[in-house]
Order: sequence, then structure tokens, then C-alpha cells
Amino acid sequence: MSLFVAMKLLIVASTVLLVIALSLFARLQDVFHFIRNPALGLRAFLAMYIIVPAVALLFIVLFDLRPGVELALLVISLSPVPPRLPSKQHKSGAENAYVTGLLVTSALVSLIVMPLGLHLIGSWFGRDIEVSTAGIAKTLAITVVIPLIIGLAAQKVLGERSERVARVMAKLSMVMLVIGVLVVFVMIAPGMWALVGHGTLIALAAMVVIGLLAGYALGGPLPENRSALALATSMRHPGVALGVVATAFPDAHPPLMAIIIFTLLNVIISIPFLKLVHRHRSAP
Repeated sequence: MSLFVAMKLLIVASTVLLVIALSLFARLQDVFHFIRNPALGLRAFLAMYIIVPAVALLFIVLFDLRPGVELALLVISLSPVPPRLPSKQHKSGAENAYVTGLLVTSALVSLIVMPLGLHLIGSWFGRDIEVSTAGIAKTLAITVVIPLIIGLAAQKVLGERSERVARVMAKLSMVMLVIGVLVVFVMIAPGMWALVGHGTLIALAAMVVIGLLAGYALGGPLPENRSALALATSMRHPGVALGVVATAFPDAHPPLMAIIIFTLLNVIISIPFLKLVHRHRSAP
């Protein structure tokens, strides 16, 4: 097994551990939060799967982007919420029900939206962009659905010990993630620098900023949940995005690099955004 593959498996394992840890705090009814509150669900759908894909299309038209970057923008804009995101959403003060419901609902919606959206957009641009729904479902099952079920079941067995176990698992997950990401970053850094230019950084950074603003504007009456939707709208599941590109275009390295750059920009931009929002809420 190569070092790169080993690090990818370590990152996936860290994601699985984190979802289990988060679901130890969740309730079964939280999974259906957006079904019980359809207005919130429609707002989230508009922000994530209408506004952000429209912005991606706009940048493709306005900028002379490389074909690989164009593909990355489209795939990112149609991907679901990343499993690691709920930990940041909880820190922003969002409700457990809102965070869990958003994670599960976006995963289910993306099974339909991503293949259909890429097919329609590809037809518009005269390109054949076909992706496997089964492949997306497999990634989401491994990183979201199965760990969520395991966590909910373990919660019943552990009882009051759930919180202590969850905290240990979350810390272990973070250590595994940091190791995996640092090693992978060192391995792919030379290829990433070659991709910078032709408006790539501007388009990717603007996607993050517009996603944050759209999500915050449509997140509903509670400021904490608005922050949660802002993060969900700007950050997307890198595992799903990378898996779709690797499956549909196995020899296309530029879109893979662009997705990784987008993920790094997300981390850099979202941190000051959260601090700004928290400062605004704390002001008298």
C-alpha cells in the first residue's frame, strides 16, 4: 500500500470516528428535523443547491478558467455537507437538531442533485459529465450514514458515558486528520502551485465568500443556525467531490488539485468569518 493511499484511508477513518462522536449527542428525531420544518429545508436547498451552482456557472462564463478548474467548481457546488463540518457548527452555537438534520438531508438530496445537475450542465456546455449515483451513495454511506447509525445505537448502550467517549473519539479523530492532511499536502504541493493562475484563486475564494453570505442570509431566524448554514453552504464534502472527479475523469489531476485548494481556502476564510459573526452577536 502506498503512503498516499494510507493517508487517504487515515483521513476517511478520522471522518468516520468524528461522525460517530457527533451522533453520540444526537437524537433520532434530529435526523428528520428538516422534514418537520420544510421552510428551513427550502432555505437550505436554495442556498446550497441553487445559489452556489449558479455562482459557479457565472465564474465559468466570466473567467478563462482551465477545464479542470471548471469541473471542480461544478462538482463542489453540488456536493453535500462534509461530515467534519458539524463540529464547527456546534462551536458556532447551532442547535443539535439543525446540524444533524442538515448533515443527513444534504447527503440524501445530493444523491439526486449531483448526477442530474452535472448531466444538465454538461449538456449545456457540450461536455459529457456523467457520474455514478452508486459511487456517491457508497461514499456517503461510509462517511455519514453508517457512522451515524453506529453512534445512535452506541448512545443507547453507553448511556451517561456517551459524552466522555464522544470527546475522546473527537480528539483522536482530529489527531488522525492532522497527520493525514499534512502528509498529503506535502506530497501534492508541487502540483498545486502549477494550478494557480487564470483566475483560479479568485474564483475559488469568491465561491467560499458567496457561500458564507448566502447561507447566513437564508439560515432562518436564529443567528446560531444562520452561521451553521453559512458554513454548510460554503464548505462541501471533499471526499464526495474527489471521488466523483476520480471516477468520472480518472486521469484528470487539475480538478483534484482545485478541490484541495478550495478546501484549504475554506478553512482560511471561514475562521475569521466565524469570529466576526460571534463578535457581532456578542456586541450590546
